[in-house]
Amino acid sequence: MTKSTAVKVGGFVICGVLLFAIGLFLIGNHNELFGSHFNVYTDFANVDTLQSGAKIRVSGMDAGEVSNIAIPKQPSGKFRLTLHVNRKFHNMIREDSVASIETEGMVGNKFVNIQKGTNGSPECTHGCTLPSQEPFELSDLLRQGQNLVKSAQGTIQNVQQHADNAIDNFAKVGSHTDGMILAIRGKVERIASNGANITNGISSLVSGVQNGRGTVGKLLTDEQMAKNVTTAIAQAKQTSTNIEEASAKAKSIVTQFQNENIPQGVHQTVANFQATSKAVRGAVTSFLTGPQTQNTADALRQTIDNAQRATRNLASDTEAIKHNFFLRGFFHRRGFYSLNHFNREEYAASDFVKHPTQRIWLSAENLFTTSANGAQQLTSEGRSEIDHAVSEVADDLPNNPVMIEGYSDTGTPAQQYLAASQRANDVRKYLESRYHLKPNLLGTIALENQPPREAGLRVWSGVCLSLVVSRD
Repeated sequence: MTKSTAVKVGGFVICGVLLFAIGLFLIGNHNELFGSHFNVYTDFANVDTLQSGAKIRVSGMDAGEVSNIAIPKQPSGKFRLTLHVNRKFHNMIREDSVASIETEGMVGNKFVNIQKGTNGSPECTHGCTLPSQEPFELSDLLRQGQNLVKSAQGTIQNVQQHADNAIDNFAKVGSHTDGMILAIRGKVERIASNGANITNGISSLVSGVQNGRGTVGKLLTDEQMAKNVTTAIAQAKQTSTNIEEASAKAKSIVTQFQNENIPQGVHQTVANFQATSKAVRGAVTSFLTGPQTQNTADALRQTIDNAQRATRNLASDTEAIKHNFFLRGFFHRRGFYSLNHFNREEYAASDFVKHPTQRIWLSAENLFTTSANGAQQLTSEGRSEIDHAVSEVADDLPNNPVMIEGYSDTGTPAQQYLAASQRANDVRKYLESRYHLKPNLLGTIALENQPPREAGLRVWSGVCLSLVVSRD
């Protein structure tokens, strides 16, 4: 080998080594391999598909990575995350700093964000545990929107019920007032009749005395007594005159009460009550179901319709993204798929039928009871059976899918399908509320009374929990 050739080879080797060293330095510097780090910890009840190696950011700036995720030993425990943080952020991380799991954009990767603490809080030393804030999922937002719609509908029904009660009370008041007037009119008529009878009696008595009948007439022969009697008669006449005038006034009052002002005023009052009742009923009807104009009821109904339409559009857009050719693998790896879109043929070919990890059969005899209106409800004994069934597969929850198969052997095929769907949905709601399982890992399917051939049963009535465990 000539000297010039050796120099060229040596220069090439030296350049290659330099380029390798520069590349190694850049890669190590990008991944912070040469920086000083310290470890802190935090706990989450739900890691929301976060994986080891995920980025850590302190107030939005890259600061390290998640080095380990420890799985809890009990269902009530929490996932413990080991956070490998660059030491240059040590002064910013205090004991009151809060760790949270967030997403890059709409469907980006998950990362752990640590909020910087306050100046008055002690620094978080190596090995300390930071408080955490549980992640918020889109399914929680949709569930809250449904509860809001239900609350608005219940409020409208309460308003309508209270308005109906008020209208009924107005009608009862008018009826009671009318009855009271009728009762008083009868008593006034009896008072006038009694006054006329008294007047007739006194007139008859005075006439007899004047004609000398009875003891008083005989006493008239005595002059002194006659004078006394004359005086008494004069006084009696005056009294009679006064009574007749009072009787005439009473008759006049009764006549006016019966035919003129008072009954008309009372009837006018009743008419006003009735008009007011009609006006209130019309206002409530206009508020709830009035003409197609922009009023409060229309605005409220329009708002609810818009909210429901927006929710459906968002669900449709999300479903379309899940099935996109470029993104569906990403969603399947992260668990964004639905178990409720199986038809009978697709489900028969799935792992829930072909290769289930475990199938648990629960009979409807002790699981459900029928209420007075014909609806099926879970019994306390049925809840205990479900709890026992979950204890058998607790080690494989909550990150593996479970399909709830519903069965019914009573009635026509349509009635069997409806009953089987209701049974499966009731069990799903109980599992979600009791064990806080992920909704996207729980599915339901109604199979009437025909279990899959692979199950080895000819007919069934109740439910079956089919679990598939991923070994990836």
